[in-house]
Amino acid sequence: MKSIIIYVVSDKPNDIGEMLVRAGISVFEKSIREVRLHPFVDDKIGIDSMLERAASKNGLIVYHFFSEELRNYFEQEAKKTQIPIYDARGSLVETLRGITGEKPVANSISDILLDPEYAKKVEAIEFAIRCDDGKNTHELPTADIILIGVSRTSKTPISIYLANRQYRVANIPLMPEIEPPKELFEIPREKIFGLILDPDRLVNIRSERIRSMGIEGQSFYGSRERVITELQKAQELFDNIGCTVIDVTSKAIEEIAAIILANVTRREV
Repeated sequence: MKSIIIYVVSDKPNDIGEMLVRAGISVFEKSIREVRLHPFVDDKIGIDSMLERAASKNGLIVYHFFSEELRNYFEQEAKKTQIPIYDARGSLVETLRGITGEKPVANSISDILLDPEYAKKVEAIEFAIRCDDGKNTHELPTADIILIGVSRTSKTPISIYLANRQYRVANIPLMPEIEPPKELFEIPREKIFGLILDPDRLVNIRSERIRSMGIEGQSFYGSRERVITELQKAQELFDNIGCTVIDVTSKAIEEIAAIILANVTRREV
């Protein structure tokens, strides 16, 4: 029987991969030696480093890339190195059975997957993934919570955090050059939360992002002028919709989520 280390890799929060692996541990309890979580692996350099690390430990990589470009790159490079990988959209039980040679513990995985609370949580996370970053806006009317804001205001991490609490959350990036989806104006404003950030803080965050990508001096994205313009346009939209606005500057994800849920709870009373 083979003992393995599992690496859970994603270009965003890897809650789905983590949940699947935790469930896998329950049926392959003797073979899985360790689980290592690696969220926000969002460039090719990070992928190369991850593959090298897994190869040195003879590990299995469970992956879930939102970016099609990164997913394709990861799969091509993994194939070259012959590292066993598992796409979180597939059958983890069969993958682990093939690698470890261990027989799954009967029914324990079924108990987890049939738990109604677990099923609701998974459905909420899947919804958050489908409706992340402005995708599938036709599903907005079925969301419990909708987050809107300019880039780097923590929309995705907040969405996943709330989804883990069984709320269906969509998020929409705001850019001056692109009109917000029409569905946003047809939804009760109580469901919508606008996220803002101190301009100086946002400039710093974006500048760090640009440096990490190696494109300093080539992007208007992190300039103060651009940031001010985006925030002003976002505030105009917030005022137009009449949604609740939250300043996320210096607030932890948990704190922001608590503010949102406090508003949602008052709405439901």
